[in-house]
Amino acid sequence: MNAWQKRNEPSHDSNGKSQYAYSSHVSKGVPDFGSSRSPPAALSSRLGFRLKTLGALLYVVGAVAMLLFIHGGWFELPNEDTLALDRVVIAGGVLVGSAWYFPWHRFVRNVLLIPVAAALALITLAVYFSGGWQSPLSVFYLFVVVLCASYFSTEVATLCVAITLLVSLTPQLYAPDVSRLVEYLVIQTPTYAGLVLACRYALWERTRAQSEQDSARIRGLEERLWHEASLDPLTGLYNRGRFETRFKEEFERARRTGERFMVLFVDVDDFKLVNDTHGHRTGDEALQLVADVLQSCSRRIDVVARHGGDEFLVMLPGASLPEAQRFFDRMRDRVAERSEQSLGLGLRLSAGAVQCPGYARDPAALLDAADEAMYRAKRRGKN
Repeated sequence: MNAWQKRNEPSHDSNGKSQYAYSSHVSKGVPDFGSSRSPPAALSSRLGFRLKTLGALLYVVGAVAMLLFIHGGWFELPNEDTLALDRVVIAGGVLVGSAWYFPWHRFVRNVLLIPVAAALALITLAVYFSGGWQSPLSVFYLFVVVLCASYFSTEVATLCVAITLLVSLTPQLYAPDVSRLVEYLVIQTPTYAGLVLACRYALWERTRAQSEQDSARIRGLEERLWHEASLDPLTGLYNRGRFETRFKEEFERARRTGERFMVLFVDVDDFKLVNDTHGHRTGDEALQLVADVLQSCSRRIDVVARHGGDEFLVMLPGASLPEAQRFFDRMRDRVAERSEQSLGLGLRLSAGAVQCPGYARDPAALLDAADEAMYRAKRRGKN
């Protein structure tokens, strides 16, 4: 792998996270899920579905338990209280149905405060008509706390939990008892606070895990897009566009520093005859062989690319013309040897070389000069 590929391979920061030097402008546009105050859309959708399912199941269990308590002789309630509780059960069923079938997702997430407030009112009525301080239905306040802490933002959840705690004190309206009130606050306040912290921590963990998955997926997509835009799919070398970009950068750097480098334009001789005689599959294998030899013969600082068809480009930073000649001779001999062994072909190569930047001001003119030198080599007998 050459130096340009190494520079554009994913690096690792101090936290072990992959980074790309070439895509700093891309990362600025990537959403920072870790700093978001609300869960991502996909997580929010799944969480909302699970909360609705859990709420419906809890309501069914609570409604059955309430009806058993009311009509099974567990409580001796006046007829008007029994009728009131039956209406509360029916109203709760309507509320649960609306949570399932009303398109809440089309509105801002805080619109769900409406059914939460309705649920809180129904629970308050149920507790009021079923014994006040002794009512077992007060446990449903905990479900409101869990829902608010799991779904809403921290500020809204704190407000909802505080209101729930105040509303749960309604037995004081008809059965004042200071000792019971103090006991209730001492138990319920830390219980509610603990539930809120546990729910927020669980939600944060889920959000963090989802954010890490999304970040990994984004990095994978960035890497895939970069490879598709920069690499030749057949040989794995850089494509023409990526080489020309790198060549222009090296050209400008050489003009500033006064350093020289060589560019080779390499072509497989009589490659059309290989395709016509042995088939395109063998032709593809021949191109892959040439690409492998080019990479194995090049240094880490060299840049190798497929120009198109059977033509390749090699950039040799800091090399002189004799060094470029030796590189080509070594590579040409190795291609002939390996192609004879593996393909039964004696592949031959011709190349043109140009020293950069020279007296040229246009990088494209230098590539054209290397191309023309390669064709002169072919006209003089090839190989």
